[in-house]
Amino acid sequence: MANMSYCRFENTYNDLVDCLENIEFEAENERDERYRIRMIRLLHENMDFFEDLKSALDNPGMFIDDKEWEKEMGR
Repeated sequence: MANMSYCRFENTYNDLVDCLENIEFEAENERDERYRIRMIRLLHENMDFFEDLKSALDNPGMFIDDKEWEKEMGR
């Protein structure tokens, strides 16, 4: 089922965590292995974006308000 725009992050979060926890292992079938490789390439192609995002997240309030950020970070 396609992700609905109003809950795309909620629907994707657990799947992304699972993929990242298992990305170093070869997939159980050819089709999933092709997508594992695609994901590795996608992550590699977006390394600059992730570095920019990390820098931005070091500045609370850039994406969410400061109180929400502190709550998420356990502060």
